[in-house]
Amino acid sequence: MSEIVVSESSAKVVKSLCENIVQAIETLAQNREFITIGLSGGSLIKQLSEELPHYKQNIDPFLSKLRFLFCDERFVPLDHEDCTYYGFLKNNFYKNLNIQSDNVFPIKADAENVEECAKDYETKMKSLLNSNNGFDILLLGLGPDGHTCSIFPDHESFTDATKTQSLVIPVRDSPKPPPQRVTLTLPYINNSSYLFFCAIGEGKANMLKRILKDKDLTLPSANVCPILKDGVLKWFIDQPAAKYL
Repeated sequence: MSEIVVSESSAKVVKSLCENIVQAIETLAQNREFITIGLSGGSLIKQLSEELPHYKQNIDPFLSKLRFLFCDERFVPLDHEDCTYYGFLKNNFYKNLNIQSDNVFPIKADAENVEECAKDYETKMKSLLNSNNGFDILLLGLGPDGHTCSIFPDHESFTDATKTQSLVIPVRDSPKPPPQRVTLTLPYINNSSYLFFCAIGEGKANMLKRILKDKDLTLPSANVCPILKDGVLKWFIDQPAAKYL
């Protein structure tokens, strides 16, 4: 099932996204020992950190079940400005939701190299896979070039993330700095239950047309599609981003 949710402002986009996150948690909690939520970087960090705590009362009954992972991460120290984990920390996401550190799964930033970092993160992530061999809720961003996670068009990361049997792969020469990263791969992304994209602003309009209207599969984000019969794919966008749809 795929759905496009258009809101009139960026604030209402994020509000709608958070409402859907809460609804998904409430649904999943009925038959999950724990619930995995994949976080992404960029503007989503500040937006989620400001809005989701407004739903703390709804989330609190399920808080002990929540496990937070990263859909991709930059291979930098955990206190580096480019680190997604640090971005959420700095914006008080974990603190304001009272998330225990044991339930947050950052990368091994002091691994010998990015390949070892990816192997270590894969081991961690395998312990979090649900019975569908995927995750529960992944919060995904859309780059201006159509990338999602650290899977870039016309780049080996796209080939590797599509064809590999690995859950996590290293990215050694990302076209977007910093160059070294780790990322979840498309088979495991698509095995997940709820796939929520957030894209805001007229700058995303042409790319959304290529993905949602033209079905341009040369773009990594256009290849995100739930495999599960009851899997959910939702795009949360504002009116300027929906300009060409």
